[in-house]
Amino acid sequence: EATVILYDAEVRHDGRFFTFTIPNLEAPVCRSCKKMVVTENVDDQINAALRSHLHLLTPDEMRAALKRIGLSQKEAAERLGIAEATFSRWLNEMQIQTRAMDNLLRAFFAFPEVRSALRGKAQDPHLGTADILN
Repeated sequence: EATVILYDAEVRHDGRFFTFTIPNLEAPVCRSCKKMVVTENVDDQINAALRSHLHLLTPDEMRAALKRIGLSQKEAAERLGIAEATFSRWLNEMQIQTRAMDNLLRAFFAFPEVRSALRGKAQDPHLGTADILN
């Protein structure tokens, strides 16, 4: 039986611990010991709250951005230099992207110039080194 509780979470993400409160966590509670039982649904709620706490893109926001820029998950993953399986885990809420990857995703989705520069295997190998070479 699920109960709505106030839950203080401490979650390790991206090499650091984050503490935040979830005001309305729906979780089953053991009748005998009164402790919360962590289920897949509870874990999903905690992950969603962590994303919100850290202001990271949600899977829905990533899917909407892919649609807006007209790229498939596979094409975007190749251009970003990540495994398609990694992108899939982010989109299916199985893993939360790091802050650095969230920043890259935001720049990739926001700026056509970034998408033009990041070409996957066809990318200029000297991209970003022009100042060093001159």
